[in-house]
Parts: sequence; C-alpha cells; structure tokens
Amino acid sequence: MARAGGNRERALRAALEIAGEQGIRALTHGRVDAVAGLPAGSTSNHFRTRSALLHATVDQLAQEERRAFAPAGAPATSEELVEALAGVVAAASGPHRGLAAARYAFFAEGVHDPHVRATLARAREGIEMWTAQTLEGIGVPRPFAAARRVLTYLDGAILHRLVFGDTGDLRDDLGALVRSCAE
Repeated sequence: MARAGGNRERALRAALEIAGEQGIRALTHGRVDAVAGLPAGSTSNHFRTRSALLHATVDQLAQEERRAFAPAGAPATSEELVEALAGVVAAASGPHRGLAAARYAFFAEGVHDPHVRATLARAREGIEMWTAQTLEGIGVPRPFAAARRVLTYLDGAILHRLVFGDTGDLRDDLGALVRSCAE
C-alpha cells in the first residue's frame, strides 16, 4: 500500500484495498488505519460512522474505475471493439483485480444501501453510454439494448474469472456477442 497523499486519501485507498481483498464485512475504521499505516482513530476523524466510510469508499471506487478503465478512444470496427472488451476483462481480472472484486462486493451491498446502489448506477450509466455510442458507431441498431447485453456479459465474465480463475480467451464469445447485436 502506497503511503503518499493525505490521511483521507490514504484511508480511502486502504478501504478500497480491504473491500477488494477481504470484502465489505472486513471494512472497519481500525483495519483501515492499520492497512493505511495511520495512527489509530485517524480514519474515524474523516468518516465518523461505518456507513460514512462505506459510502466514501464506494464513491472512491467509482472514481478509481473511471481512471483504470477509461477508454483511449472509441473502437471503429467490430474487431476493435472485441479487442477492447477482451482487454477490459483481462485488466479487471488481472492488474485491476482488486477494483473489480471491490465492485462486486459493493454490488451485494447495493441491494440494501440506496447510496451504494445510486453510486454504482451512476457509474454504470457512463459505461453504458460509452458502450452504446461505440456500438452505434459501428452500425449496431438499438445500441442501448445491445450495450446492456454486452455489459451484462462482461460482468458475468469478469465475475467468473475472479471467482474461478478462468483465463480462457473470450474473443470468440465476444465476437459472437457483438455480431448478434448487429442482427
């Protein structure tokens, strides 16, 4: 865990790390202080309740995911889109595994917590918009419906890789999915 940044930022990075590695139940003020290398009580100075810590952490997750998975540009062909989508799955199950695992932990929390659900929904809207615009750009009719299909598949593929460690090549499946959206 890097120690750069102010105490609040360090606490949020540590909280996100904990959520990704140990799950939401492990997210406590004391554990965040320990992982962030902060003096005891530091995290509670910034986030007075566990709920405040949880909400700040999911907000941080949305920001970190935008940075980690920001597209370099819109794919211009179906083949480029398949490569980009395969890259997202590989990154989410590889170098950004902790972020993806934290997101799935927050998915479950979002069932019961309106703030978590709203934060995840706003993040999803941005991803859905980019995907729909990309699909429209390569000639897919009904791009928003197609974007929801593609993103649902990606969510499942990433979750499957996180849980089962599957590393098979998804390009054939992604190609078939993208082609089916064009029909």
